Amino acid sequence: MIKLLYDISLLGIGYRNRSISGLMRTAEQLLFSLSELKVLDINFCSSLSFEVWRYCRQYLQQHPTHSRHSLLPPEMARHYIYQNLAPPGDNPKQPAFKPSAIAEKVLRRLFEIQFKSLGRSDLAAIDLYHSPYHAVPRMVRQTVGIRRFLTVHDIIPVRYPHYFGLKKNFRSADFDREFNLLQSLQSIDPDTWVICPSRATLDDLGNYLNRRIDPDKTAVIPWAAADHFHPCRDATVMDAVKLKYGIPRGPYILSLGTLEPRKNIVHLIRSFAQLVAQENLPDLSLVLAGAAGWDYGSIFEELTRYPQLKQRIIFTGYVADEDLSPLYSGALVFVYPSFYEGFGLPPLEAMQCGTPVITSNTSSLPEVVGGAGIMLNPSDHEGLCQQMLAIYRSSDLREELSARSLEQARKFSWTACARQTAAAYRRALY
Repeated sequence: MIKLLYDISLLGIGYRNRSISGLMRTAEQLLFSLSELKVLDINFCSSLSFEVWRYCRQYLQQHPTHSRHSLLPPEMARHYIYQNLAPPGDNPKQPAFKPSAIAEKVLRRLFEIQFKSLGRSDLAAIDLYHSPYHAVPRMVRQTVGIRRFLTVHDIIPVRYPHYFGLKKNFRSADFDREFNLLQSLQSIDPDTWVICPSRATLDDLGNYLNRRIDPDKTAVIPWAAADHFHPCRDATVMDAVKLKYGIPRGPYILSLGTLEPRKNIVHLIRSFAQLVAQENLPDLSLVLAGAAGWDYGSIFEELTRYPQLKQRIIFTGYVADEDLSPLYSGALVFVYPSFYEGFGLPPLEAMQCGTPVITSNTSSLPEVVGGAGIMLNPSDHEGLCQQMLAIYRSSDLREELSARSLEQARKFSWTACARQTAAAYRRALY
């Protein structure tokens, strides 16, 4: 049986933050599906910090399905000391000593700097290492015989740094310490196997890295929507979700994603405002679901231009997993006018719920939506208004797009993703 070491740092971060992003969702779904294949001997590690390692441990304690897999500990001496300097939310035993607040911060920072997630003895029996986002640790790169895999979801921060508030001459220090894409890309060498969720992302990566990537050691393996995304036909459940998130009665247009400039939400707000004004649609609402991201203030600033729509443009904030299917299913149409995506999970989730989809014709989105949805230039203001109106007016069009959505969504599954990933593992070893 192939011995796999899987980095679950993303899952520890998600557990600590009490929210699940697309990155974390895909890392978790792939792990579940790989485990179900029962062809891999999987162990876990966390390559970032003691703090994240400890949250990974807490995540695993809350997910007994992973109990047969081990989380490899960091170097034990530093771990013992750090155990007495627990991060918020942990409940360690009584500390052996109680340093001052300042000394505690200094000690914790020193331990973070010294942190080594893996020792050579940990790696001795490992065949494969897979990180679903973070840089491949130096110890892994230096260990002969281990095949190493890195998933690159997208390279948008380095290709379009302005979407993340970065300057053109950005450095590694400019990135968030826990989401340092530049470090991840710098850990790729010709011996690294790279998995991307779309051909568009792999092409971007190849252009960016040039000769540092071996084309024979790459794979395009699409993500999927989780199984709990399905059409919801229960009006009582859908009404309860609308009430929970303050959505008015009547039809609504839905968009879901982090509220940030790249998602092109301002364009959607303007198009919606024009549509309801020109066509006199007093019953139609726009629901914007998702947590606030970078530079979200520009989105709320745009909203102030339409005080008459204050009660009809709804910001839900983060939406719990159990509410997503009813929210998608109840929507008249799902609109995702993003400028650029590495894959585009929300449109696929919407399609799996049988919801008509309008999205951009850029980057990876045509690979995901195919011919099932309506695709537009993300700057096409009039086109978006026209297509939203057509769907609003025509039940026949909604039914046709709904059927096409379900058919397209069936082309993606986490079982297929896991099988293709395991096939890539075997290709690397044999």
